[in-house]
Amino acid sequence: MTEAKVDAATVRKVAQLANLEFDENEIDQVTLDLGSMIAHMAKIAELDLSGVAPTFTVFDERGPWRDDSVKASLGQAQALLNAPDKESGHFLVPKVIQTKRS
Repeated sequence: MTEAKVDAATVRKVAQLANLEFDENEIDQVTLDLGSMIAHMAKIAELDLSGVAPTFTVFDERGPWRDDSVKASLGQAQALLNAPDKESGHFLVPKVIQTKRS
């Protein structure tokens, strides 16, 4: 397996794509941290896990299950009853994502 190197230029590019801002000290720290994570994942990739069954949990216990049953849902008017802002039968929410143009 080829070892992937993380450099400051890669961190800057990914930060730009993710709309994150780092100062130079943070760039250096993120570069070290990502390099460490990738090295750790490379060690895990070396393990022979061919005899290990996939699992979605490490616990043997299961939570309480209930039977699925069809129940009446809220009507549109009742769902919107306490909405602070609504229009044409829909919730209106404030814009929370701002885009930055390069």
